Amino acid sequence: MNTFRDNGLYEIIYEKRNFTFLQFVRMDTICDICYVTLKNPVTGEMFSFDKSKINDIHFRQEFTFV
Repeated sequence: MNTFRDNGLYEIIYEKRNFTFLQFVRMDTICDICYVTLKNPVTGEMFSFDKSKINDIHFRQEFTFV
């Protein structure tokens, strides 16, 4: 699952819940658990997901800041 890019939007299915329009922030390993942090750039919400519990991930689109 090393598919994260710095300039794209993702859709994540995590524990049967759908999260859309997320931007990759970082990955951290704490006590042997890898966490993926993503941010919704529209609402400003931050989400941290246990990487092993992500059911599916889709790269939606690349974007550039003007």
